[in-house]
Amino acid sequence: MSVDKVQVGNVEIISVVDTPFQLLWQIFSPSVEYAEIEKYKDLYPESYGDDAMLTHAGTYVLRSEGKTILCDTGLGPGPTAMLGGVVGKLLDNLAAAGVPADSVDIVTHTHLHVDHVGWNVNADGQPNFANARYLAPQEDWDLFGSNLPANPHMSQVIPLKDLGRLDIYSGEHAVTSELTLIPSPGHTPGHHSLMVSSSGERAILMGDMAHHPSQVEEIEWCTAFDLDHPTVIENRRKLFDQAEAEGLISAFCHFPQPFGKLVRLDGKRVFQGL
Repeated sequence: MSVDKVQVGNVEIISVVDTPFQLLWQIFSPSVEYAEIEKYKDLYPESYGDDAMLTHAGTYVLRSEGKTILCDTGLGPGPTAMLGGVVGKLLDNLAAAGVPADSVDIVTHTHLHVDHVGWNVNADGQPNFANARYLAPQEDWDLFGSNLPANPHMSQVIPLKDLGRLDIYSGEHAVTSELTLIPSPGHTPGHHSLMVSSSGERAILMGDMAHHPSQVEEIEWCTAFDLDHPTVIENRRKLFDQAEAEGLISAFCHFPQPFGKLVRLDGKRVFQGL
């Protein structure tokens, strides 16, 4: 059974899934033959369906210095036609995990793709997390907000700016003294990872630096959603090397196991769930 909660020093981290869904292999990695991807099936069976990658829209709750922080807000209520009509349940799942929406103090985003901002506001454009400040990376705000017809999901972000509830940041950004957003661009220009450092222990939430656990070894496999392949590959190499060398607890929004470590197995780097 996967661990859905870890303690890192004084910081509690809880994994909360919005909704599971499937993604065609051609979308996951259009330049990679399925025969190559299939080589990892025995190692990561929970990531494989019959003809598609099994995944989910994942979020993380962190409790630090008396604050409750939500990292990413999933795909949204749906139904999402392009993913077979899936329906999100983040607010219900948060409540079931002991995190009612009105208890969230800060909402931050690893980046501003549709499956990471989906529950920011309700149908009336009001914040679902009524007592929270929201954080968004400047580079993604500039890219996606400049072409609204092509990025309708920004309707989940722009109202927050109009309401004075959104703080836009660039570069390294401290959320608390224990939580720091660090730039890890490539998937999007503003993609950030969240480093947790508390009482000598560390973890890193890496968002969409990888979508499938095979990518911790196959760092050059890029998805249809990776906007800058050379940059994302460079940053994967840097962060994955660091996570392995330092034994960091690592988390990715789309992995079936919410927490793990990057370790060596038969000479290859693998994601080993906790």
